Amino acid sequence: MKSSIFGLFLTVFLLWLTQRLSVTYESYLAYGLILTVGIFHGANDISLIRFLNKGSTSHFTKYLLFYLLLVLFTCFIFIKLPLIALFIFVAFSCYHFGEQHFSNQLKVHNNIGNFLYVGYGILIFGLLFYFNYEATSSIIKELTGFVFAEIYYLVFFLIGIVVTGIFGYLSLSNFKKEVELFREIFLILLFALLFKLASLLWAFAIYFIVWHSLPSLKDQIQSLYGNVNTKSFIGYVKSSIIYWLISLIGLVVVYYISESLNIRFITLFFAFLAAITIPHVIVMYYLNKN
Repeated sequence: MKSSIFGLFLTVFLLWLTQRLSVTYESYLAYGLILTVGIFHGANDISLIRFLNKGSTSHFTKYLLFYLLLVLFTCFIFIKLPLIALFIFVAFSCYHFGEQHFSNQLKVHNNIGNFLYVGYGILIFGLLFYFNYEATSSIIKELTGFVFAEIYYLVFFLIGIVVTGIFGYLSLSNFKKEVELFREIFLILLFALLFKLASLLWAFAIYFIVWHSLPSLKDQIQSLYGNVNTKSFIGYVKSSIIYWLISLIGLVVVYYISESLNIRFITLFFAFLAAITIPHVIVMYYLNKN
């Protein structure tokens, strides 16, 4: 509950800041947050794989190899079949965002809960895409060559509302305590206002950092160290920093590729996020399952 209140106040503050920053400064701040907190929350997957395998060297090596191959395969698919890769990335991200939001609130993880996760993620992305459809369409066109009309983003958003409503209702008895319906509706309305007023990148960064990365960091530290305090946080940083640096080096390479190919950096930036997100989603799925 405390983290939820913190997230609410931080979101309101960043919404206030949105009205006082130019789009350029919003972009700088968004990249800064994503490159630090955002990427850092997924930089400890290796430690999580080792934790899930309970020290088994053979299993750890096998899963680590699978993880690395999946990163490379995602990059390959984005090059060869960008539209399919984009759909896969959005599908994985929808599930992942919904899982982070609701997994700690459910008593039992089941298929109804999985559909709730997907529905909520579609709702969030639907809001983000619909209120920034011109910027979204521009990026999708540059990535895939396809252009989607505004109506498609609206339908996507409406699907999110329907699926979340249906499976949220079916999950009522599975919540650890009665779901705070007013709070959830208020958050959706707050996100709608935020996504409407902010640029695509800045709006995505605020949700990604405040409502996904920070709660995920807390959950990971809790799982790895048993509690969240200064000592466990420092331990998490030490075990993650090398992988975080490798990710940043990869992003520098992406930047120079975008310069040489005359492609906007933000376009390849989202492709880069996809390459490191899909394996991370799988790791977090098994962490939450356990």
